[in-house]
Amino acid sequence: MPAPAINPRYPVTSPVSVDALMAIAVGMEHEAALRYEQLATEMAARNEVELARTFRALAELERAHEAELSAWARRDGLSDPRPLLFTWRLPETFGTEDADGAPLSSYRILSLAVRNEEQAFAFYAYVAAQADSDREIRLRAEALAREELNHVARLRQARRHAYHAMTTQLRRGLPTARTLAELQRVATGLEQGSADVATATAASLATDKQPGTVLVGRAAASAAHGAETMARLSRFAEGDRPSASPAAESARSAGLLAAGRLTPAAALALCERDAEEVLEAYLMIAEQATEESLLHQAQALAEQAMSRLALVRSSKI
Repeated sequence: MPAPAINPRYPVTSPVSVDALMAIAVGMEHEAALRYEQLATEMAARNEVELARTFRALAELERAHEAELSAWARRDGLSDPRPLLFTWRLPETFGTEDADGAPLSSYRILSLAVRNEEQAFAFYAYVAAQADSDREIRLRAEALAREELNHVARLRQARRHAYHAMTTQLRRGLPTARTLAELQRVATGLEQGSADVATATAASLATDKQPGTVLVGRAAASAAHGAETMARLSRFAEGDRPSASPAAESARSAGLLAAGRLTPAAALALCERDAEEVLEAYLMIAEQATEESLLHQAQALAEQAMSRLALVRSSKI
């Protein structure tokens, strides 16, 4: 009876020899190098020069590591490792766009890479922990785990930079408020926009009988209540409609909130992006607040927006 796989993510069983461990290691490095080259090509096509450079450097690092592992094996009198087939966890649907046509974020791409390197580290750490009776396997697995940890640290650093860049981009075009009255006016527009987007999304999901309909419906009701509350408190001229989030305004202008204009997947992606922008707007206002009343109101609105974002994301599971 074959031994069970160490981890469902890895199509391998526990290595019974150093030769087997080295074959697994070389296979991982080989596959990672191919994937990093793929990512570098994708980034270059999007003119993401810095990210393309990062992924190419990582691909070169993986190829160098693969060569070092082979040399290490030969130097120690082991058989030249033949790479085992190993699938890097990159979705088959990977491309330059998400379901709603928005550019695939650099942060998401780097998160995929970080996840794979962390899984490789966990794999070697597990092998080392289970190899107490075989000192050579344990020492080699520990050395391989340290190498993967270096990869994780480098990718995490790149991911942090991508996150900050993404946040800066997200905040561009968001409405701001310096007084409580301004916030109430801004929130009226943001909440109504979220209500419109979530209502259209729930309708799209209901047409396809998707399980997330109820959750998105709750998000729509929450936003509608928020818009009504803020409208009662705020004062603005008749016909001076406060702006919604950039995502909601773009969807309105393009007529995408009309029935049947969005697929369920695209509607959910739009709804999530709107929720993220609304949350970010409130957080930005809270960060910049100099009045206690403004701070507290912005924080309360941010909590509600965060709850709606959680509902929308839960509906995608």
